[in-house]
Parts: sequence; C-alpha cells; structure tokens
Amino acid sequence: MIYKKVEFSNPIIKDRLRIIENSKYKLIFRTFLESGGGQNQLHYHSKINETFKIIQGELNIIINNEEKILRTGDEYSILPYTNHMFYNKSDKQVVFDVEIKSPNKMMNALQIMYGLSSDEKTNKEGLPNNIFHTAIGLNLMDAFSPKIPFIVQKTGISFFYNLGKILGIEKQLINKYCH
Repeated sequence: MIYKKVEFSNPIIKDRLRIIENSKYKLIFRTFLESGGGQNQLHYHSKINETFKIIQGELNIIINNEEKILRTGDEYSILPYTNHMFYNKSDKQVVFDVEIKSPNKMMNALQIMYGLSSDEKTNKEGLPNNIFHTAIGLNLMDAFSPKIPFIVQKTGISFFYNLGKILGIEKQLINKYCH
C-alpha cells in the first residue's frame, strides 16, 4: 500500500500539520509551529482528549488560565471541558505531536478550517466568515469558547450545522478541502 503524505497549513496560526495516523480510534498529527504563531483564543472540547508531545523546541500553553512551557520530551494531556490554547513565544520553530483519541470527524474539521484560512475566508482569529462554515467546522471539531454558555453555543452550532448539512454545504466543504 502506498501512503500519501497529507499536510496542510494555516497562515493565521502559522503552523503546518502532517498527518501521522488517522483511524477511527486516534488521530496523530505533527505540528510545525513558527515563531510567533499559535492559537489566539481559549477553547475547549466536550468529548475530545488531546495529548501534546514536544519533539523539538518550547511550546507555551494556557490551561485554565495558567501558562505552562512544554519542552522537548514533555507530554501533556488535556481532558474534555479544559480551557486551553497553545502558541510559540520562542524565536525558533517548535515541533510537537498531537494525539486525539476517538477523533470522530476531527480530520475533516482541520482540513476544512485550514483550507478556509488558506483561501482567506476567515477573520483574523481564524473563524470562517460564513456562519454555516463556522458551525460546520466547530461542530466537527467539537470546539467551544469559554466566553459563551455551552448550551447557547451547542444550540446555535447544532442549528446551523444541521441546516448547512441539509443545504449540502458540509458536503461541498468536504469535497473541496478533505483529501
């Protein structure tokens, strides 16, 4: 079997992802995060466990308003409902693996959100300009903001996701961005 290397990048976050493993049980991707890059908003997942393993460099993470620095060889697991974000304060690229257990449709979510960002169809925070695209990406990613009550987000995201699915928007995004 010939393995096709899958990589994609996000110019807003300033990172590039290389898929290492993608199965029903786990998704592992290597992240190459440039100096000054990273996420700019705290978020959490309601069902997803993420484990970060630093391969090279230093990664700054915020976990529930506490900043930590992970260095080469360090691992850190983030449980559901844990507010978090990562970024690179150093002057060198940081390389780290992210493992997600029971990823569901996270691979599609990443490819869609990164594709929209590369096509300049997002705002400066990296959220799509189109409400359907945002709802589809966030739903597939199981991502929520700690600034808005969960039930409000879940209801709004579910409504626009389901409507977008009925209208064929999710299928269009998958056809365009998912390898």
